[in-house]
This record gives sequence, structure tokens and C-alpha cells, in this order.
Amino acid sequence: MEATLNKWEELLQDYGFVPWQSGGMKGWHRHTDFVKDCLAGEIGRYSADDFIIFKHNGRVSENWLKENWQPKEDVMKHRFLLLDSEFSDEVVKSYWWGIKGWLEILHYRGGDKVKRFEDLIFLVEQRALLNEGKNI
Repeated sequence: MEATLNKWEELLQDYGFVPWQSGGMKGWHRHTDFVKDCLAGEIGRYSADDFIIFKHNGRVSENWLKENWQPKEDVMKHRFLLLDSEFSDEVVKSYWWGIKGWLEILHYRGGDKVKRFEDLIFLVEQRALLNEGKNI
């Protein structure tokens, strides 16, 4: 299991994730910049922060995020995927009607399919494949 975890951690690092912890939670974080450009050059830029959380307290962690997480300049989305939850649920909070961004929380159970989290779910599914001993 330890070797499997190390392989999965290496995969996450390859995708730009770094270890993260706050509010009693532990997991992985990455910051991604999105640039819109044309022949004349850059015309827009925004960022997203993604979190894959493997240690959390379900609704308690959700409430902590909703009460304490603050928008950051130029970050439009803060996505939290809470792994191995007891239930499936998606929560969205907007900051200033979405003008300052969104906080999106997914309580993830194996097999859940949620379009706005599909890239993070793909990475979580790779963990399951590694646990089964399959090469990815």
C-alpha cells in the first residue's frame, strides 16, 4: 500500500500538486493559470486553485471552508474534492455573486461523476487503479 501511495503522490506531483493542510484537513493543492489570447496577444487571465483532500471531517470541514475560505485576487475557482466521503454531495458558494469567484466542494465517493470535477476525479481514479496493482 505504501508503494502505491508513493506512486500516486508522484503522479499528483507530475500534475503540479504539492502537499497542503489547513483547518484540520490534509491533502494536495495546485494553482493553475488560464490565459486567453489571440493574434494581438493576451486578452484575459484567471486562475484556479484545486485541492484533493484525503483527511477531512465531512460536513465539519465543509462548514469550515464555507465560513473561513476567502476569495483571492484573480482566482475564479477554489475546488475542493473531499475523498472517501460518507455521502455524495456538491456544494457551491459564490463570492460577491460570482464576480470574485466560487468555492466548489465535492464530497466524493468512489464512482461519483461530476462534470466540473472530472479532471480531479480522473486523478483519484488513478489511485484506485494503483491500489488494484494496475499500471497507469
